[in-house]
Amino acid sequence: MKDIKEKEEDDGKMLKLPPGFRFLPTDEELVLHFLRPKKQQASVSSLYAHLVPDLKSHHHDPWDLHGKALWNGTHYFYFSRMMNNRITENGYWKDLDMEESVFGEAGEMIGMKKSLTFHIGEAPTGQETNWMMQEYHLMSFHQLANPTQELGSLVLSRVHESKTSHGQSLRSGGDEDSETDLSYMDEMFMLLDEDLDDISSGD
Repeated sequence: MKDIKEKEEDDGKMLKLPPGFRFLPTDEELVLHFLRPKKQQASVSSLYAHLVPDLKSHHHDPWDLHGKALWNGTHYFYFSRMMNNRITENGYWKDLDMEESVFGEAGEMIGMKKSLTFHIGEAPTGQETNWMMQEYHLMSFHQLANPTQELGSLVLSRVHESKTSHGQSLRSGGDEDSETDLSYMDEMFMLLDEDLDDISSGD
């Protein structure tokens, strides 16, 4: 029991960043400074070694990642393993068959990034949600000619809740930041302006 308690305390410590620090790594930094050392079990600093938790699998619903994965205010980060399916208690992660290469400073290919969306229910008829995942894979030299990943291999996942679902994003041109929906406060201010105009016209 003491060992379990100590492990829980250690897990809690590794999820916390010092005040003022923000975890905003690029794709290249995630692959080179986190995924590669973790997979090679290299000797790295205690900060690197304990910053991103290893959840072993994708069996966590995205809304249950808080307190388990590293949270930077907008995204969750965690290590897991390559799986044939990514089924959770309430749904599954659907592979969008979208792969992007990750390149190093010298222009060499160092990894791959896959995109997935979370669906509630059973595959393949689940309901799409706004939860998105980017899954990072390390590419070794012998994999460059045939970039396939073995089941059970280590991956690094970045999860966030998008403003729009993947389907809505495609219909709007794929630019999530171009969303034109008014916020609640915007609508309130517009209503106040209309009321003031009515009062002015009544005078």
